[in-house]
Amino acid sequence: MPAQAIVFWGLVAVLVFVPLPIGSVEEWAIFVFEAATIVLFLVYVAGAVVAAARARNAAYGGNGHPPAENTRPGDLWGSSPSPGLDDGDQEGEGPGASSALRFPLALKVLLGVFLAVSLLQVVPLPAGLVKVLSPRAFAIHRSLAVDGIAAAAPAWMPLSLSPAASLSKLVLTLCYGLFAFLVFRTARTRRRLEILVLVILGSALFQAFYGMAETFSGHEMILGRPKRYNLGSVTGTFVNRNHFAGFLEMAFPLSLGYLLVKARYFQMERGLSLRRRILWFGQENLQWTFLYALASVFIGVGLVFSKSRSGIMILLLTVLLAGVAAVAWRGLSDEESGARRRFGRLVLGVFAVVLAAALYFGIGPIIARFAESDISKDARRTFYRTTARMIGDYPLFGTGKGSFPHAYAMYEEVDDRLRLSFAHNDFLEFAAENGLPGGAALAAAGIGLAVVLAGLWRRRRSNFAKGIGLGALLGVTAILVHGLSDFNLQITANAVYFVTLGIVGLNALARRGEENGDAFRLGEEGGPGSRGEEAMPGGLPGRPRGSRKFGRGSHPRVRAARIAPLMRPAAAALAAAVLLVPAVRDFLGFHHLARYRQARSAVRSVESGFPVLEPRILAAVRASGRAEFRVEQARLYVEMARVDNDAGRDESRDLHCDRAVDAFASAIHANPIDAFTHYEMGMVFLLYNFPLMTYADRAKVHFHRALELKPADEFLNLNVLFIHLTWWDLLEDEDKAYAAALLRRMTAVDPGFPAKLEARWKQSFKTLDRLRDILAELPR
Repeated sequence: MPAQAIVFWGLVAVLVFVPLPIGSVEEWAIFVFEAATIVLFLVYVAGAVVAAARARNAAYGGNGHPPAENTRPGDLWGSSPSPGLDDGDQEGEGPGASSALRFPLALKVLLGVFLAVSLLQVVPLPAGLVKVLSPRAFAIHRSLAVDGIAAAAPAWMPLSLSPAASLSKLVLTLCYGLFAFLVFRTARTRRRLEILVLVILGSALFQAFYGMAETFSGHEMILGRPKRYNLGSVTGTFVNRNHFAGFLEMAFPLSLGYLLVKARYFQMERGLSLRRRILWFGQENLQWTFLYALASVFIGVGLVFSKSRSGIMILLLTVLLAGVAAVAWRGLSDEESGARRRFGRLVLGVFAVVLAAALYFGIGPIIARFAESDISKDARRTFYRTTARMIGDYPLFGTGKGSFPHAYAMYEEVDDRLRLSFAHNDFLEFAAENGLPGGAALAAAGIGLAVVLAGLWRRRRSNFAKGIGLGALLGVTAILVHGLSDFNLQITANAVYFVTLGIVGLNALARRGEENGDAFRLGEEGGPGSRGEEAMPGGLPGRPRGSRKFGRGSHPRVRAARIAPLMRPAAAALAAAVLLVPAVRDFLGFHHLARYRQARSAVRSVESGFPVLEPRILAAVRASGRAEFRVEQARLYVEMARVDNDAGRDESRDLHCDRAVDAFASAIHANPIDAFTHYEMGMVFLLYNFPLMTYADRAKVHFHRALELKPADEFLNLNVLFIHLTWWDLLEDEDKAYAAALLRRMTAVDPGFPAKLEARWKQSFKTLDRLRDILAELPR
């Protein structure tokens, strides 16, 4: 099987897989996607190199002709034309038909800007440059020396506030790009494009059927696991109904477009009377039209029963836009006759029936869902306002990919008991994590893709291109609109389907041909044969007719022509293989962490299980530099230190405290903005020489840093204040003023905070007398 066929069917397998394990948001599923994409890319490059080498050997070694001055070697990346459609896939190809399939230059530039920002975030830069580009990031990294985590202020530092997480997110983002590239290069015939369309629609139908079956059965499971969130709403194999709705939003308009393709709607001849048009649509294609219309109905019903308000509104918008496009597709470039307008109304009626069927089965849930009080609206406004403050403090390069959960905590004003992982607005999150230049470039690339698809769709006449292009355009638009109120593009499955849908649309529409058909010959204009060259196997240019001959392989230009074109794919393959290294390391780290947690739950006590537990968590730490593994390692040592302290083993206690401090310090290096890591490190310093509290001053530094990084957290404020009050007689005036300010601020936010402080005091002391005496002494 040719390499391209292997790669294509591998892409199909990935598309089938990614929605199933709850949208591929878990670490192992993300790794499967990353590893599969990188391996498929390496297979593609290897196949292209082998094919090019064979063609060059035949061209240059077989008859000894070097390339002429005005010719170029075949390009593995798209400069050579692909063959036309085979197996009867062509539509109305006429003589002289030509096409050019190039990824739009404007989108390349925008994605290049985004990639440049992404790389600068994770590469260590001189501290002076970081201070200029991101003063707040510089201050946070410099605080490692102030807090005693580092011996001195680092001379080199990254722009990202969470470099380990940013590297992992960058690998995932680059894999999205590689996946899009492979779809772009391998799905270039109608047959393959139609396979991808059917895979997308089949996946959406499965999600709708499976989700409704689980919800209506009453036991509500997700592939054998009990469903915990969005009970009563259809979510398929997703956890969040909005992400399930986003998935179906992309497939629903594609199903409408494919319905039009099978009904041959865009292939009808001009000048037919209204009666003949109705006969065309109703007599020859009625059965197939009804069958494919059912797919649209079921996907629409599944979306309605998701009870996602944004999803339902976007469904209505999609049907409206699809109907308008189907009515006015000729009018966009031609004058429309009255008969065409009347027939357009008939087509719009078909779309109305599809929508009515979806609404009929789901009108009750829609009414109930929209009648609910929307407490999330105010919450989202708070999220957006807080995220905008983040953007204002990190305007050029953002806080770094993957840093949003911890960076957002620095700006929270009220503790809502949530650990916000996403901004609930893709565009704001792009800007917050990547800065305004990088975020705007990425958002503009997404919007630009929709604009490019719209422009191509208006110019095409092929029935297939018109229908699939319309579905892809509306699907891309739907997920971008939903991105204003949710974070669908942060979900692996939805991001993969988004880039696939966009590339399917580009490949279907980027063709030129006759009025009612396209040539489907894919390659760049000006390829072999355009300058009187003899075409060689594999799409490589040959020698110009009449050029003089050289001896077999004797000319140095022959050797250069054989070697030079291999440098680019070799570099690309090496870069892809390098991407696999952090992906594998993260996967192994999470694998060992899962084994550690499993063993941790099985042991009777930490002391008895320590010989088994420590090697497993150390394996996770050695595998990956992410902070999560080092935090778990430190917590294990803290538990052992407490066991030793209770047993009176002071020397062993302090040894485990030393190990815990080292592990927490490594975690802070990897993620310096995690407030709880600082808090837990402060607690370790209190455990040294307990109850003497020899290192209380160092503990205090980390407690204060924790509150700087998460100032609204009630747990941190309550416990840090409690610790200060228990030290009251040992505190300096400055520390007493700090404690008083802390209590005033939290009481202003929550009038019930003093009662919570009293309850916390009672956990350790039997009476509140001492607390009341201290509160009476607090500076006003």
